[in-house]
Amino acid sequence: MKSILNNLRRIFVDDGRDDRDFTERERQLQEVHKHLLEAADGLARAASILADVIRLRH
Repeated sequence: MKSILNNLRRIFVDDGRDDRDFTERERQLQEVHKHLLEAADGLARAASILADVIRLRH
């Protein structure tokens, strides 16, 4: 019960002091996410081309 009250106190009293800034990390993650999507798209296109080549050979 005490931990619940402590958590509620933190929610209402927290003024943001000592908060961490994750702006740079978020930017890096967005960039990596973009590159992963591009790589996945390229892989899907290559797989489609390979499937077409295999179908044409048989």
